[in-house]
Amino acid sequence: MDHNYEAVFENVRIRPLVKDDIEKLRVWRNDASKTQFLRSIGEITPKMQEAWFENYLSNPDEITFAIDETERLNRIVGSVTLYNFNGSTAEVGKIQIGDSEANGCGIGRKSLVMAMWIGFQKLGLRKIVGSVHRENIAAHVNDMRVGFQIVGAHSAPTGGIEDELEIDEKRLMDINPFVRQIEMK
Repeated sequence: MDHNYEAVFENVRIRPLVKDDIEKLRVWRNDASKTQFLRSIGEITPKMQEAWFENYLSNPDEITFAIDETERLNRIVGSVTLYNFNGSTAEVGKIQIGDSEANGCGIGRKSLVMAMWIGFQKLGLRKIVGSVHRENIAAHVNDMRVGFQIVGAHSAPTGGIEDELEIDEKRLMDINPFVRQIEMK
């Protein structure tokens, strides 16, 4: 899988993940206050993170983007992933805004839309799916605002219920007309 896609809109850039990013991702993933709705995988060591990154680079089924805030903070603030590719469908998720100074600024929404736009425009996807824990209010609101529709539900690995979501390119464009202003490389 090509890991070289990049997109920019206003103060947010999503770009390929590089080795210099992985320590921040590791620290954020190990912070229990930021990961309560993610599957528990235990403490991630630097060595484990490096092994994950090396495997990731050759993984044909996953594209993880670093999320940069480019005006006020000028640094990586999180990540978002397209994965589980199956024909013209993929899943989007594993989104994390780990930098607390970037929370509540709309960066999660913009980066999620940009990742999906790359999926539709560059990868030829016809549908993108996801899931969100019902108690993860911020993520649930964000997913509904970008245009996801709830198509089912299942038990969450962390307990509780996750809503199953999907969106197509037309709906993404209808709900987020700014997609036409996204610069892609």
